[in-house]
Amino acid sequence: MNNSNPKVSIVMPAFNEEKYIENSLFSLLESEQKTKISYEVILVDNNSSDQTVKLAQKFAKGMNLRIIREDRQGRGAARARGFDEARGEIILSADADTVFYRGWIETLVFAIKGEVVATTTSCKITDCSPLANALINFSQPRIASFYRLFSGHYWLAGFSFGILKTIYQKSGGFNTSLQAQEDIDLSFRVAKLGKIKFINKPVIFSGRRFKKGLWIGFYEYIQTFVEAFVFRKEKNVYLDNPR
Repeated sequence: MNNSNPKVSIVMPAFNEEKYIENSLFSLLESEQKTKISYEVILVDNNSSDQTVKLAQKFAKGMNLRIIREDRQGRGAARARGFDEARGEIILSADADTVFYRGWIETLVFAIKGEVVATTTSCKITDCSPLANALINFSQPRIASFYRLFSGHYWLAGFSFGILKTIYQKSGGFNTSLQAQEDIDLSFRVAKLGKIKFINKPVIFSGRRFKKGLWIGFYEYIQTFVEAFVFRKEKNVYLDNPR
């Protein structure tokens, strides 16, 4: 693997993710991804006060890993810092509470061609009640399709999307003032530059957003969307992992 000039950069912001970070990074090891594509992983520590960084450092020998710190609190700032640091011509966005299936890198990278300038995937959860798991896993890709009918494009889900670096830069990048919905905000601008492709091949992410109840979890997503795009509030926050 070419460490100095990778084809792909994977950017993962992290704030107090000691419970999930090891499983997430393990799924991105070369031995797990089984790809010949050269890639780096950029972990953006967003002022973690737990063991997140210490646990992540254990993976430095098994992957091309860089750990950087972003002092500005918030997902928009953390993602933007990682994307700015990326060396690859394609950047993949990842979350630190997400497990990525074998071939995830190739799935996203190979989908970006022609008019497709960015691509995103579905997700599923496995750690809530059987009913909640089933309802969320059934509804998530369908919500994405409904959103496309409403907006004219798919959203770029921060837990799993890929984009050409040149397109990301041309779009103006992430809004660093946003602490939530920074990925959807970016999607509106990217969609003007090319096609966003949706791939219904889910990554597994934490169901912690729904631990207080299924409808409370959905409400928080809707609330932050309305605050960001209707009332134009920039400092909104997901309550599952406050920033």
